[in-house]
Amino acid sequence: MWFVAFLLAALTGCGGGISVDVIVGPIDRPHFVIWFGSSSEDQVVDANNDAFAFFADNGCLFNFQTGRENTSFCLASADTARYGGFRVRIVNVRSVTGACIAALIDEATAHFIDIELDSFGREVVFITAIPPDFCNI
Repeated sequence: MWFVAFLLAALTGCGGGISVDVIVGPIDRPHFVIWFGSSSEDQVVDANNDAFAFFADNGCLFNFQTGRENTSFCLASADTARYGGFRVRIVNVRSVTGACIAALIDEATAHFIDIELDSFGREVVFITAIPPDFCNI
């Protein structure tokens, strides 16, 4: 992906004026895993529709709310992640609009998980009683 940055600098001296420098180069944007069949592409959601993603290079979770990576919450396989004792599946579920989106589902109960922050700013996983409506792709 390319970007163009414009640097505008007012010149002093005879008559003044504006100088424009154009810098062209790649944008340093993180690359995330893309979820097949999901309309949300690289984002996965929890029970409260909070957005997360998994880095393509190390498979660890990125929290869009905090802007931080959690290197303890990483992919163990193509569709399963581990966080402590939790095994979390990433599956496509039907959203309220009817679109299929990737979501974080507890492997043991097949219910949504909810990721919240504790008083120290650490991510804590809760298993909800909410079963998803799985998409058949």
